[in-house]
Amino acid sequence: MQATASVLRHNSLLPRVSSPLHPCGSVRSPRRSTIRMALTEDGPSLAVVGVTGAVGQEFLQVLSERNFPYRSIRMLASRRSAGRHLTFEGREYEIEELRPESFDGVDIGLFSAGGSISREMAPAAVERGTIVVDNSSAFRMDPGIPLVIPEVNPDAMAHISLRRKGKEGALIANPNCSTIICLMAATPLHRHAKVVRMVVSTYQAASGAGAAAMDELELQTREVLDGKQPTCKIFKQQYAFNLFSHNAPILSNGYNEEEMKLMKETRKIWNNSDVKVTATCIRVPVMRAHAESVNLQFEKPLDEDTARTILKDAIGVVVVDDRASNLFPTPLEVSNKDGVAVGRIRQDLSQDGNHG
Repeated sequence: MQATASVLRHNSLLPRVSSPLHPCGSVRSPRRSTIRMALTEDGPSLAVVGVTGAVGQEFLQVLSERNFPYRSIRMLASRRSAGRHLTFEGREYEIEELRPESFDGVDIGLFSAGGSISREMAPAAVERGTIVVDNSSAFRMDPGIPLVIPEVNPDAMAHISLRRKGKEGALIANPNCSTIICLMAATPLHRHAKVVRMVVSTYQAASGAGAAAMDELELQTREVLDGKQPTCKIFKQQYAFNLFSHNAPILSNGYNEEEMKLMKETRKIWNNSDVKVTATCIRVPVMRAHAESVNLQFEKPLDEDTARTILKDAIGVVVVDDRASNLFPTPLEVSNKDGVAVGRIRQDLSQDGNHG
Protein backbone atom coordinates (compact mmCIF):
# COMPACT_ATOMS: atom_id res chain seq x y z
CA MET A 1 0.00 0.00 0.00
CA GLN A 2 1.02 3.60 -0.36
CA ALA A 3 -0.27 5.56 2.57
CA THR A 4 -0.31 9.27 1.84
CA ALA A 5 -0.24 11.43 4.92
CA SER A 6 0.36 14.95 6.15
CA VAL A 7 3.07 15.09 8.80
CA LEU A 8 4.06 18.09 10.92
CA ARG A 9 6.52 18.83 13.67
CA HIS A 10 8.10 21.95 15.15
CA ASN A 11 11.38 22.51 13.34
CA SER A 12 14.37 20.54 14.30
CA LEU A 13 15.96 23.17 16.41
CA LEU A 14 17.14 20.71 19.05
CA PRO A 15 18.54 17.24 18.66
CA ARG A 16 16.52 14.26 19.67
CA VAL A 17 18.46 12.37 22.27
CA SER A 18 17.72 9.45 24.49
CA SER A 19 14.75 9.91 26.80
CA PRO A 20 13.97 11.94 28.81
CA LEU A 21 15.82 14.71 26.96
CA HIS A 22 14.37 14.90 23.50
CA PRO A 23 15.08 18.25 21.95
CA CYS A 24 15.40 17.87 18.17
CA GLY A 25 12.24 18.87 16.42
CA SER A 26 10.32 18.69 19.62
CA VAL A 27 6.90 20.33 19.66
CA ARG A 28 6.55 21.13 23.29
CA SER A 29 3.62 21.65 25.59
CA PRO A 30 3.41 24.81 27.68
CA ARG A 31 5.47 24.63 30.85
CA ARG A 32 3.61 23.26 33.84
CA SER A 33 4.00 24.75 37.29
CA THR A 34 6.10 22.09 39.01
CA ILE A 35 8.78 21.87 41.66
CA ARG A 36 12.17 22.16 39.96
CA MET A 37 14.05 18.92 40.45
CA ALA A 38 16.58 19.38 37.64
CA LEU A 39 19.59 20.55 39.66
CA THR A 40 20.67 17.48 41.58
CA GLU A 41 23.99 16.18 42.87
CA ASP A 42 23.62 12.78 41.24
CA GLY A 43 22.75 14.10 37.75
CA PRO A 44 25.18 14.35 34.83
CA SER A 45 27.18 17.48 34.13
CA LEU A 46 26.07 19.27 30.95
CA ALA A 47 27.49 21.69 28.40
CA VAL A 48 25.44 23.54 25.79
CA VAL A 49 27.48 24.57 22.75
CA GLY A 50 26.07 27.49 20.79
CA VAL A 51 23.97 28.58 23.73
CA THR A 52 23.32 32.11 22.40
CA GLY A 53 21.75 30.88 19.16
CA ALA A 54 18.14 29.94 18.51
CA VAL A 55 18.95 26.26 18.91
CA GLY A 56 20.94 26.77 22.07
CA GLN A 57 18.01 28.61 23.60
CA GLU A 58 15.72 25.74 22.62
CA PHE A 59 18.14 23.33 24.33
CA LEU A 60 17.75 25.23 27.57
CA GLN A 61 13.97 25.49 27.27
CA VAL A 62 13.56 21.76 26.68
CA LEU A 63 15.98 20.87 29.49
CA SER A 64 13.87 22.98 31.82
CA GLU A 65 10.48 21.82 30.57
CA ARG A 66 11.46 18.17 30.80
CA ASN A 67 13.01 18.63 34.23
CA PHE A 68 16.17 17.01 32.93
CA PRO A 69 18.44 16.17 35.88
CA TYR A 70 21.91 17.74 35.97
CA ARG A 71 24.43 18.63 38.63
CA SER A 72 26.05 21.43 36.65
CA ILE A 73 25.72 23.14 33.29
CA ARG A 74 28.24 25.13 31.24
CA MET A 75 27.10 27.74 28.74
CA LEU A 76 29.47 27.76 25.77
CA ALA A 77 29.60 30.04 22.74
CA SER A 78 31.99 31.97 20.52
CA ARG A 79 34.57 34.45 21.77
CA ARG A 80 32.34 37.44 20.98
CA SER A 81 29.64 36.11 23.33
CA ALA A 82 32.02 35.12 26.13
CA GLY A 83 31.56 37.11 29.31
CA ARG A 84 27.89 37.80 28.77
CA HIS A 85 25.50 36.58 31.44
CA LEU A 86 22.49 34.33 31.00
CA THR A 87 19.77 33.39 33.47
CA PHE A 88 18.59 29.79 33.50
CA GLU A 89 16.15 28.32 36.02
CA GLY A 90 16.65 31.26 38.38
CA ARG A 91 20.45 31.12 38.32
CA GLU A 92 22.85 33.39 36.52
CA TYR A 93 25.59 31.87 34.38
CA GLU A 94 28.52 33.46 32.60
CA ILE A 95 28.89 32.39 28.98
CA GLU A 96 32.30 30.85 28.37
CA GLU A 97 34.34 30.81 25.19
CA LEU A 98 34.24 27.38 23.57
CA ARG A 99 37.59 25.58 23.93
CA PRO A 100 38.67 21.92 24.11
CA GLU A 101 39.22 22.23 27.85
CA SER A 102 35.62 23.42 28.24
CA PHE A 103 34.65 19.74 28.35
CA ASP A 104 36.83 18.68 31.25
CA GLY A 105 34.45 16.96 33.66
CA VAL A 106 31.45 17.27 31.31
CA ASP A 107 29.28 14.15 30.89
CA ILE A 108 26.95 15.32 28.09
CA GLY A 109 27.60 17.98 25.47
CA LEU A 110 24.72 19.31 23.38
CA PHE A 111 26.13 20.83 20.18
CA SER A 112 24.45 23.22 17.78
CA ALA A 113 27.05 25.67 16.57
CA GLY A 114 27.43 24.57 12.95
CA GLY A 115 29.29 21.79 11.17
CA SER A 116 32.75 23.37 11.20
CA ILE A 117 32.65 23.94 14.97
CA SER A 118 31.37 20.41 15.53
CA ARG A 119 34.12 18.89 13.42
CA GLU A 120 36.72 20.76 15.45
CA MET A 121 35.32 20.55 18.96
CA ALA A 122 33.22 17.36 19.15
CA PRO A 123 36.24 15.02 18.89
CA ALA A 124 38.02 17.09 21.55
CA ALA A 125 35.00 16.68 23.83
CA VAL A 126 34.83 12.94 23.19
CA GLU A 127 38.53 12.62 24.04
CA ARG A 128 37.73 14.14 27.43
CA GLY A 129 35.02 11.57 28.12
CA THR A 130 31.98 13.58 27.03
CA ILE A 131 28.97 12.05 25.27
CA VAL A 132 28.30 14.50 22.45
CA VAL A 133 24.89 14.88 20.81
CA ASP A 134 25.55 16.84 17.63
CA ASN A 135 22.82 18.75 15.83
CA SER A 136 24.86 19.56 12.72
CA SER A 137 25.33 17.51 9.56
CA ALA A 138 29.05 16.99 10.28
CA PHE A 139 28.89 13.36 11.42
CA ARG A 140 25.51 12.09 10.20
CA MET A 141 26.81 9.92 7.40
CA ASP A 142 29.95 8.71 9.21
CA PRO A 143 29.49 4.92 9.29
CA GLY A 144 31.04 4.69 12.74
CA ILE A 145 28.71 7.22 14.37
CA PRO A 146 25.09 6.38 15.25
CA LEU A 147 22.41 8.54 13.63
CA VAL A 148 19.55 8.35 16.09
CA ILE A 149 15.85 9.08 16.45
CA PRO A 150 15.08 7.57 19.87
CA GLU A 151 11.58 6.35 18.93
CA VAL A 152 12.91 4.82 15.71
CA ASN A 153 16.36 3.30 16.27
CA PRO A 154 17.45 3.59 19.92
CA ASP A 155 19.41 0.35 19.50
CA ALA A 156 21.96 2.28 17.43
CA MET A 157 23.24 3.88 20.63
CA ALA A 158 22.75 0.90 22.96
CA HIS A 159 26.52 0.69 23.46
CA ILE A 160 26.68 4.23 24.87
CA SER A 161 26.16 4.75 28.59
CA LEU A 162 26.96 7.41 31.18
CA ARG A 163 28.00 4.56 33.46
CA ARG A 164 30.64 3.23 31.05
CA LYS A 165 34.01 2.05 32.30
CA GLY A 166 36.84 4.53 32.11
CA LYS A 167 34.38 7.32 31.23
CA GLU A 168 34.88 6.91 27.51
CA GLY A 169 33.37 9.61 25.37
CA ALA A 170 31.03 8.99 22.46
CA LEU A 171 29.34 10.88 19.65
CA ILE A 172 25.69 10.64 18.61
CA ALA A 173 24.51 12.42 15.47
CA ASN A 174 21.09 14.01 15.23
CA PRO A 175 19.26 13.62 11.89
CA ASN A 176 18.03 16.48 9.77
CA CYS A 177 14.66 17.97 10.71
CA SER A 178 12.83 16.71 7.61
CA THR A 179 14.18 13.19 8.16
CA ILE A 180 13.04 13.10 11.77
CA ILE A 181 9.41 14.01 11.23
CA CYS A 182 9.17 11.78 8.16
CA LEU A 183 10.56 8.67 9.84
CA MET A 184 8.58 9.20 13.04
CA ALA A 185 5.46 8.59 10.96
CA ALA A 186 6.82 6.20 8.34
CA THR A 187 8.77 3.80 10.58
CA PRO A 188 5.80 2.20 12.41
CA LEU A 189 4.25 1.40 9.01
CA HIS A 190 7.61 0.27 7.64
CA ARG A 191 7.95 -2.23 10.48
CA HIS A 192 4.56 -3.70 9.59
CA ALA A 193 4.66 -3.84 5.79
CA LYS A 194 8.18 -2.73 4.71
CA VAL A 195 8.52 0.46 2.69
CA VAL A 196 10.06 -0.10 -0.73
CA ARG A 197 9.59 3.47 -2.07
CA MET A 198 8.94 6.79 -0.39
CA VAL A 199 8.06 10.10 -2.05
CA VAL A 200 8.31 13.12 0.24
CA SER A 201 7.47 16.78 -0.31
CA THR A 202 8.37 19.12 2.52
CA TYR A 203 6.93 22.51 3.45
CA GLN A 204 9.57 23.97 5.74
CA ALA A 205 9.15 26.87 8.13
CA ALA A 206 11.39 29.86 8.74
CA SER A 207 12.44 28.48 12.12
CA GLY A 208 14.51 25.82 10.36
CA ALA A 209 16.85 28.57 9.20
CA GLY A 210 17.18 30.11 12.64
CA ALA A 211 16.12 33.22 14.49
CA ALA A 212 17.38 35.60 11.80
CA ALA A 213 15.12 34.01 9.18
CA MET A 214 12.13 34.21 11.51
CA ASP A 215 12.85 37.87 12.18
CA GLU A 216 13.15 38.57 8.47
CA LEU A 217 9.85 36.85 7.68
CA GLU A 218 8.11 39.05 10.25
CA LEU A 219 9.87 42.15 8.92
CA GLN A 220 9.04 41.31 5.30
CA THR A 221 5.39 40.75 6.16
CA ARG A 222 5.14 44.21 7.70
CA GLU A 223 7.00 45.77 4.77
CA VAL A 224 4.88 44.14 2.08
CA LEU A 225 1.64 45.08 3.86
CA ASP A 226 2.92 48.66 4.07
CA GLY A 227 3.67 48.67 0.33
CA LYS A 228 7.45 48.73 0.83
CA GLN A 229 10.16 46.66 -0.83
CA PRO A 230 10.91 43.64 1.40
CA THR A 231 14.28 43.26 3.08
CA CYS A 232 15.92 40.13 1.58
CA LYS A 233 19.13 39.27 3.42
CA ILE A 234 18.64 35.69 4.59
CA PHE A 235 17.04 34.05 1.54
CA LYS A 236 17.88 36.70 -1.11
CA GLN A 237 14.27 36.77 -2.28
CA GLN A 238 10.85 37.64 -0.93
CA TYR A 239 9.68 35.11 1.64
CA ALA A 240 6.49 36.76 2.89
CA PHE A 241 3.41 35.71 0.89
CA ASN A 242 5.64 33.48 -1.25
CA LEU A 243 7.26 30.06 -1.35
CA PHE A 244 10.32 28.72 -3.11
CA SER A 245 12.62 25.74 -3.45
CA HIS A 246 14.65 25.12 -0.29
CA ASN A 247 17.69 27.37 -0.13
CA ALA A 248 20.18 24.48 0.25
CA PRO A 249 22.78 24.26 -2.55
CA ILE A 250 21.70 22.45 -5.73
CA LEU A 251 23.84 19.44 -6.67
CA SER A 252 24.76 18.17 -10.14
CA ASN A 253 21.92 15.60 -10.05
CA GLY A 254 19.32 18.39 -9.68
CA TYR A 255 18.52 17.62 -6.04
CA ASN A 256 19.49 20.04 -3.30
CA GLU A 257 21.44 19.08 -0.19
CA GLU A 258 18.33 19.08 2.01
CA GLU A 259 16.66 16.53 -0.27
CA MET A 260 19.75 14.33 -0.40
CA LYS A 261 20.01 14.38 3.40
CA LEU A 262 16.52 12.89 3.67
CA MET A 263 17.38 10.14 1.21
CA LYS A 264 20.75 9.18 2.69
CA GLU A 265 19.74 9.51 6.34
CA THR A 266 16.64 7.35 5.86
CA ARG A 267 18.76 4.52 4.49
CA LYS A 268 21.22 4.77 7.36
CA ILE A 269 18.61 4.98 10.13
CA TRP A 270 16.61 2.09 8.69
CA ASN A 271 19.82 0.19 7.87
CA ASN A 272 18.36 -0.44 4.43
CA SER A 273 20.30 0.64 1.35
CA ASP A 274 17.61 -0.71 -0.99
CA VAL A 275 14.72 1.56 -0.01
CA LYS A 276 13.96 4.07 -2.76
CA VAL A 277 13.51 7.65 -1.57
CA THR A 278 12.88 10.85 -3.50
CA ALA A 279 12.24 14.25 -1.98
CA THR A 280 11.32 17.81 -2.92
CA CYS A 281 11.93 20.43 -0.22
CA ILE A 282 10.15 23.79 -0.23
CA ARG A 283 10.37 26.85 2.02
CA VAL A 284 6.94 28.20 2.99
CA PRO A 285 6.18 31.46 4.85
CA VAL A 286 5.29 29.76 8.13
CA MET A 287 7.02 30.87 11.32
CA ARG A 288 7.31 27.46 13.02
CA ALA A 289 6.57 23.78 12.34
CA HIS A 290 7.67 21.96 9.22
CA ALA A 291 5.09 19.96 7.27
CA GLU A 292 5.47 17.04 4.87
CA SER A 293 3.46 15.04 2.39
CA VAL A 294 4.64 11.44 2.60
CA ASN A 295 3.65 8.80 0.04
CA LEU A 296 4.66 5.23 0.89
CA GLN A 297 4.72 2.13 -1.27
CA PHE A 298 4.92 -1.16 0.62
CA GLU A 299 6.18 -4.65 -0.06
CA LYS A 300 3.25 -6.19 1.82
CA PRO A 301 -0.40 -5.10 1.62
CA LEU A 302 -1.47 -2.57 4.23
CA ASP A 303 -5.02 -1.28 4.38
CA GLU A 304 -5.95 2.21 5.51
CA ASP A 305 -7.64 1.22 8.77
CA THR A 306 -4.68 -0.88 9.88
CA ALA A 307 -2.30 1.97 9.01
CA ARG A 308 -4.34 4.40 11.07
CA THR A 309 -4.38 2.03 14.06
CA ILE A 310 -0.61 1.53 13.83
CA LEU A 311 -0.03 5.28 13.80
CA LYS A 312 -2.39 5.85 16.75
CA ASP A 313 -0.36 3.33 18.77
CA ALA A 314 3.04 4.72 17.73
CA ILE A 315 5.14 6.47 20.36
CA GLY A 316 5.52 10.17 19.68
CA VAL A 317 2.83 10.24 16.98
CA VAL A 318 -0.54 12.01 17.29
CA VAL A 319 -3.22 11.26 14.70
CA VAL A 320 -5.35 14.27 13.69
CA ASP A 321 -7.53 12.92 10.90
CA ASP A 322 -11.10 14.23 10.94
CA ARG A 323 -12.42 13.88 7.39
CA ALA A 324 -15.98 14.85 8.26
CA SER A 325 -14.87 18.27 9.50
CA ASN A 326 -11.91 18.56 7.12
CA LEU A 327 -9.61 18.98 10.11
CA PHE A 328 -6.00 17.83 9.85
CA PRO A 329 -2.65 18.94 11.34
CA THR A 330 -1.62 22.57 10.90
CA PRO A 331 1.61 24.34 11.92
CA LEU A 332 -0.19 26.66 14.34
CA GLU A 333 -1.78 23.75 16.18
CA VAL A 334 1.38 21.67 16.55
CA SER A 335 3.76 24.43 17.63
CA ASN A 336 4.70 24.12 21.30
CA LYS A 337 3.24 20.63 21.60
CA ASP A 338 4.95 17.27 21.82
CA GLY A 339 4.54 14.69 19.09
CA VAL A 340 4.46 14.41 15.32
CA ALA A 341 0.92 15.09 14.11
CA VAL A 342 -0.27 12.91 11.23
CA GLY A 343 -3.39 13.28 9.10
CA ARG A 344 -4.84 12.80 5.59
CA ILE A 345 -4.24 9.05 5.97
CA ARG A 346 -5.62 7.32 2.86
CA GLN A 347 -5.03 4.64 0.27
CA ASP A 348 -3.07 5.64 -2.81
CA LEU A 349 -5.53 5.02 -5.66
CA SER A 350 -2.66 4.82 -8.16
CA GLN A 351 -1.41 1.63 -6.46
CA ASP A 352 -3.08 -1.76 -6.78
CA GLY A 353 -3.69 -4.28 -4.03
CA ASN A 354 -3.38 -2.04 -0.95
CA HIS A 355 0.34 -1.55 -1.55
CA GLY A 356 0.17 2.24 -1.45
